[in-house]
Amino acid sequence: MPYSRNAYHPGWLLILTLWLSGHSAYAQELIPNGGFEKYTTCPYQDNLLSEAAPWYNPNRATPDFYHRCLPTNQMQLPPHSGQGIGRLFMDQGWAEYFGTPLVSPLIAGEAYQFEMALAADSPNRYPSRSFGAYFSAQRLTSTDKILFTVKPQVYDSQVKTFTKPLTWEIIGGCFVAKGGEQFATIGNFNELPPFLSSYYLFADDISLKQIKLNLGNDTTLCGRASRYRLSARTPGATDYRWSDGSTDSVFVVKRPGKYWVTVKTPCKVLSDTIVVKYRLDFSLGNDTTLCTGATLALSVSTPASGYNWQDGSTKREFTVRQPGTYRVSATEPGCSASDTIVIRYIEPPRLSLGPPLELCGAETHVLRPVFAQGKFSWVDGYPATDRLITSSNTYYGQIVNDCMTLIDSVKADYGECGCVLYTPDLFTPNNDGVNDWFEPFACGDITITGLSVFNRWGEVLYQTQTAPFRWDGAYRNQPCDTDIYAWAITYQLNQQGRISNKRKQGLLRLAR
Repeated sequence: MPYSRNAYHPGWLLILTLWLSGHSAYAQELIPNGGFEKYTTCPYQDNLLSEAAPWYNPNRATPDFYHRCLPTNQMQLPPHSGQGIGRLFMDQGWAEYFGTPLVSPLIAGEAYQFEMALAADSPNRYPSRSFGAYFSAQRLTSTDKILFTVKPQVYDSQVKTFTKPLTWEIIGGCFVAKGGEQFATIGNFNELPPFLSSYYLFADDISLKQIKLNLGNDTTLCGRASRYRLSARTPGATDYRWSDGSTDSVFVVKRPGKYWVTVKTPCKVLSDTIVVKYRLDFSLGNDTTLCTGATLALSVSTPASGYNWQDGSTKREFTVRQPGTYRVSATEPGCSASDTIVIRYIEPPRLSLGPPLELCGAETHVLRPVFAQGKFSWVDGYPATDRLITSSNTYYGQIVNDCMTLIDSVKADYGECGCVLYTPDLFTPNNDGVNDWFEPFACGDITITGLSVFNRWGEVLYQTQTAPFRWDGAYRNQPCDTDIYAWAITYQLNQQGRISNKRKQGLLRLAR
């Protein structure tokens, strides 16, 4: 048969307590004896289709049935499966058919998948798109031997079905039943060969199944070790899509939840949903690391009739105080589930960024964290461990190990002495290497953004918005005279995360 089920084996009994099969989606086979396996009497010659009951001959032609119970040269190739095989002969004015009652009538509006294995002795003589299956409420019969003039629900639609002689090919398709069809007639419904072009067709594994999907009723399993196998297989399926996006025909449930699947076939799109619950659905959590001296409360989240911890205690909760492997079993009538967790202990991390910093003017400070039992980093992502402090702010560092994350902070403040902008009153641009530039500077909280220099009539002699902010005492590359000049500086003041834009003006004396 083209579809088969796994046989039960006693050695699987223990596994089945944890691995359960869900509802089978396989449909009932509606073609009786579709593989020509059963016979009333072993066929000893040609023309004995009736021995493969309930198959019958619908007209006055002579279809054949062969079986390995009596080997014969007429069986020109091994069966597609099993031991039996059917054969039809097609000639000018001669059409042979297989007829059989169905196991049960077809249901109106339901889709069905038909399949069969065919092999031709002379592929070049076979007229493509001719062979098929016709389903009817009454037997299709004739007192003649010619072609039935009905339109089959399923027929061979391939442009070229056979490429090699005596080689099995699968033909088939799906259709929607009108309802009440109780008989199948299989053969050529379109075209018979011309004169001197006769051929034989061998047939095996003829199958008709309803296209349906049923994941089964909502169910409850024992515990998280249980597995539930859902099958969405259905005849003619071309695509499977489960709730997690997987595309296999089978899905294994490993945790409680709602599961659904959509199955596409050429005739119909089907979907179904199932809810799987667990009676004892609990977990002690992932293996973890605690800080020395800490405790951890373990608990079975699902109520049960009995509990048994690794030390023999029987309460629902257990307090961990030392490293080790902890295990609990919870039991209900007919159900037992367990879980294990490994706990280890390490020293907690240590970190100190030192006391608050009170800085003044252009003073800087290198902050060197003191830490142990973990990996240090600055919370704001500063890349190095040691950090140069040049502005007022609160700086946060952290140290991490498997038992905890420890954070410390230090505040740096330039406000104690006032954060001011310094400018010289005099400069001498005579290239002697001393005081050759007019250049302001400030504490780390100040960022200079612009410098302008004016003569006594307000004419701009020098202006820049990019560093370096300094004037060499020249205008248009010509030295300026000894005189009094005015300057204006724009800058940003950043203290404790608050940024303000400021401007300062003053006078300077240039001497040569």
